[in-house]
Amino acid sequence: MKYAFLTAAALSVLAAASASAQNRSVEMSGIAVDYRGTVEGDGEFSGASVDVSGSFGGDLEVSGGAVDVDADVGGQLEASGGAVDLNGSFAGFAEISGGAVDINAQFGSDVEISAGALDISDGSRFAGDFELSVGAADLNGTYEGRMDVEFGEMEFSGHALQAVSFEGDQRSGIFRRRDRSEIHISGRLDQGGEVCAHEVEFREGARIGGTLLVRADSEPTFESGVDRSNVRFELRDGDCD
Repeated sequence: MKYAFLTAAALSVLAAASASAQNRSVEMSGIAVDYRGTVEGDGEFSGASVDVSGSFGGDLEVSGGAVDVDADVGGQLEASGGAVDLNGSFAGFAEISGGAVDINAQFGSDVEISAGALDISDGSRFAGDFELSVGAADLNGTYEGRMDVEFGEMEFSGHALQAVSFEGDQRSGIFRRRDRSEIHISGRLDQGGEVCAHEVEFREGARIGGTLLVRADSEPTFESGVDRSNVRFELRDGDCD
């Protein structure tokens, strides 16, 4: 076992040296993968622990138990792992999946995310459509395209420029939680849209710019100062579909 470990480590070192020399495309795998550099083409990395930083002219694919990316990517992104941490900018379509996902990044195209827990920072920006399936989420940032979110529990403090669809069915789906879905909104919904959950609350800072249909088990609650004139309520009858 000791010999095998040393061999894997040695191969990782050789792979890093080769990638640095060619600088066209990089492919690395191992127990602990650490790459830093500039690549004209694609990058593909996998391992128990993957740490990638730099720039890629093409696509980037990363997978592992713990994935940490801080990069500027000109093509598409595919990232998956038990824990995924993304920083930087990603020009093409992005597909992200993980148990716990943290994002502080700029996205130039459509994004699809599947996560147990998701945290998106205030500085993040999504230029294309945003599709999310999540157990628990804290969404900040700016969303320029359509938002389609299925959740169990969500805090929305971001800014959505287009109409949104927020559906709180995830606790009866793949996450199998028995408690009730809930959403707290303190962000901006410029074009309104539709929100469906067991419980809906509008907190200080919430701004609804277009008609927003709320379907819930009871009327939504509003903190002091929140304008409710654009919110229309319907009693939730079963699932959100």
